[in-house]
Amino acid sequence: MDMPSTTPPLLLQGIKVLTLEQVHALPWGTAFLADLGAQVIRIESVAHFQDRRAGPFPNGKPGAEWWNEGGNLAYFGTRNKQSLCLDVTHPAGKEIFLKLVKQCDVVTDNFRPGTMRRFGFDHESLAQVNPRIITLSSTAYGHTGPWSKAGSRARTVDAVCGMSYLTGYEGGPSLRASNNYMDHSTGNNVAYALLLALYRRNKTGKGMRIDLSMQETGVSCIGPAILETQRGIGRPRLGCGHLWKSPHNVYPCVGSDRWIAIAVASDAEWTALKQVMGDPVWAQNDKFAQVQGRWHHRHELDRKLAEWTSTQNDIKLAAQLQAQGVCAGAVLTAAALVKDPHLAERGFLQSYERADTPSVGPRTYAGRPFRVPGMPMAIRHAAGLGEHNEVVLRDVAGLSPAEIAALQEQGVVANKPRPEEKAP
Repeated sequence: MDMPSTTPPLLLQGIKVLTLEQVHALPWGTAFLADLGAQVIRIESVAHFQDRRAGPFPNGKPGAEWWNEGGNLAYFGTRNKQSLCLDVTHPAGKEIFLKLVKQCDVVTDNFRPGTMRRFGFDHESLAQVNPRIITLSSTAYGHTGPWSKAGSRARTVDAVCGMSYLTGYEGGPSLRASNNYMDHSTGNNVAYALLLALYRRNKTGKGMRIDLSMQETGVSCIGPAILETQRGIGRPRLGCGHLWKSPHNVYPCVGSDRWIAIAVASDAEWTALKQVMGDPVWAQNDKFAQVQGRWHHRHELDRKLAEWTSTQNDIKLAAQLQAQGVCAGAVLTAAALVKDPHLAERGFLQSYERADTPSVGPRTYAGRPFRVPGMPMAIRHAAGLGEHNEVVLRDVAGLSPAEIAALQEQGVVANKPRPEEKAP
C-alpha cells in the first residue's frame, strides 16, 4: 500500500496559464505563478528567437545547444514552465491555440496593443471560447491613450514614468536607476494582478481582462514626488543622500572599489557612530550635534566621514556599526552575494543543473524573497525549446499521436531552431 505524500500541493496546482511572452517583464511575472505550482505553458516561435539568443552562456560562449543554454532564460523565461513551440500564425496553429484556451485559466501577452486582436486572440474572442478565461496584456503604456501603440525598452520607461528625473547625483544630470528596474516591478504586478483575478473568479465564477501598463507601474513607484509637486515642493536629485538625514551616503573603504552605506536618522545613532569612530575631535563640533545641523553641513560631514571609512574594512565596519544600532551595509558585488553566508543560511541561493545539457550547470540562482512553510519554490526545471510539445498537445489540447506527427511534418511545431539560425 502506498503511503500518502506528506508534501502539501503547491498553491496554484491545477491552474493552467497560456503565455505569449518575450524579453523580461511578463516572463518574470509568470515565473512566480510557475513557482507556485501553476502549469505555465510558454508559447514560443522559431521566427522570434530573441530570448533564446540571450546569455549569459556557459564559459562565456554559446555551445552546441545554445538555444537552451541562456542563463536569464532559465532564471525567469522558462523557469518551472513548459515550452510549446507553436506557429500561431498558421491556421492549424491558431486552431490549436484556441483548443488550449478552452482548457486554460489564464492567457497573457506582452505584444503591442492590436497584435492579439489581429491574431483573433483578444479578450472578447477568447471569452467566447472560454467564458471563465482571465486575460492579461502587459504593455509599455496600456491599451488606451495617445501613447498606447508606442514601443519601449526598460530605459525609456524609466524616463517617461519620472524615475530618471529623480535619479542622479546632486547637481548632476539624470541617471538610470538600474538595468531592469521597471521590468521587475512590472513583473511583480503581473503576478499580483493575476492572483487577485484568480481569487475573484473563485468567488464569482467570472473571468476578466487586465490591462497592465509599465509606465503606470513606474509612476506608482514615485508617489511621494507626485504629492510634493502638488504642494509646490521640488524633489532634488540627491544621489545617495536624503532629504533630511545625514550622514546618509556611500563611503569608500580599504581595497579596490570597496564601499559601505551608512544611514543615520537620529542624534542617538550619530552618538553611536561617533563612538565607533573613537569620538574624533572634528565630530564633536556643535554643528554636527543635531539632525538639522548635520544635514545643513552634510557635504563637509561626508568628506570627514569618508576619510575615516577609507581606513576601514567594509564587512567588519558594517558589523561594528550594526552592533551599535547604526544602519550600515557593505556594498556587495554579485560575486560576493553568491558566497554570502546570510543568504546561504536562509536557503535563498539555489543551484540548478540542466540534466540533458551538460554544459549548463550547476548554476547558482537567486530564489524568492519569501518563504511558505512546506512549499518549496525552487527552480525545478528550465524548459528547452519545444520540450513539452507532445505532452501539451496530447494532454491539454487533446490531439492524437497522428495529429501531433502531422503538425511536426508541416512545421507548425518545432523543437530546434531553423537551419539558417546561427548561434549568437
